[in-house]
Amino acid sequence: MNKEEAKKIFGQNLQRLRTAKGMSQDELAKALGYTNRSSINKIEVGKSDMPRMKIEQAAHVLGVSPLELFKNSPLENDVVIDSEIDEQLRLIEDQFGQLNDTNKMKLSVYLQALIDSQEGNE
Repeated sequence: MNKEEAKKIFGQNLQRLRTAKGMSQDELAKALGYTNRSSINKIEVGKSDMPRMKIEQAAHVLGVSPLELFKNSPLENDVVIDSEIDEQLRLIEDQFGQLNDTNKMKLSVYLQALIDSQEGNE
């Protein structure tokens, strides 16, 4: 594999993991200390390299090992699914935090009713 192919694979993996995490290019750029999203865009399309220190930082932000960013095969579905679940849980947690105590209790009762109703249907 030549350098151009490696950059392309790295960029595709970076983009796939970033989107699975629900992050915009802007958010990832800021997390990695870039001034704007164009740096991330150039890396994702294979036009630019990412310094080694930034690769380690990106892997940490995306919740994977640095080697995941270089895999020359589709990323494991579990990584993508876990990222999507994490994002959904963060969203639910944020929404739950906006409820007052009364509505938190109502939601808890409603969730338990949903759980109870599905037990007989599985």
